[in-house]
Amino acid sequence: MPRRRGRWLTVGVPTVLGGSVGIGSFLLLGVSSLIGGAGLLAPLVAGLGIGIVVGGGTGLLLRNRRPRPVRLDRAAGEMPGGTRPLLEKIVRSTKHQQRRLARMRRRTPGPVVAPVLHRAESLLHRVDALVDSAALQSRRPSDDDVLMLEGMADRYVPDLVGALEDTVDFLTPVTGEAQEKALANLGSIDRQLLALGEEVDRIEGDIVTGVTRSLDVHSEFLRRHLPDQDRDPLVDR
Repeated sequence: MPRRRGRWLTVGVPTVLGGSVGIGSFLLLGVSSLIGGAGLLAPLVAGLGIGIVVGGGTGLLLRNRRPRPVRLDRAAGEMPGGTRPLLEKIVRSTKHQQRRLARMRRRTPGPVVAPVLHRAESLLHRVDALVDSAALQSRRPSDDDVLMLEGMADRYVPDLVGALEDTVDFLTPVTGEAQEKALANLGSIDRQLLALGEEVDRIEGDIVTGVTRSLDVHSEFLRRHLPDQDRDPLVDR
């Protein structure tokens, strides 16, 4: 999952740095201008321009980069019929849920809600990463893992995000029994997201295991056809 920087870093640091450099440049150029008998208009414009350039450049470097879009053409052979529409449906759903989570994050959630938001965002990014893999794109639409990811993206996660939207409003402005129930709901949402994450762990592990098995077959093939090699040729590389 791409690292998400806080507004204090993406907005605060560029603003402070650009303002400081701009004011410093104005003072330096202003003093020189006054000594030379000129006015302060030119130093003011120059300081403002320098501040904008420095602040804008810093903000550009520190901005939150969008995740790389999913590519549905990574499978070495032709994608099985029916797989592409299902994967496209998963990608559309994950994008929609990511926008819902981004709206909640812009409302500056408290420290209790932020980890749950992060867990939900991380889960969606991991689903996208699996859909982006050639190993998953080569599977049939009836494959259990493909159907599980479709269920996560289209039903389970949307339901949990909806419950999270309804719960967030009752965590800060209210106290008493309503807040306690909201905290209990938040804990339930987090546990269910954790369970979905464990299922994604399993799918990722199966894919890696498949790659390892394929490499072992290739290695055995090379050992049989290159008997003079004392060591595994893959290791020699």
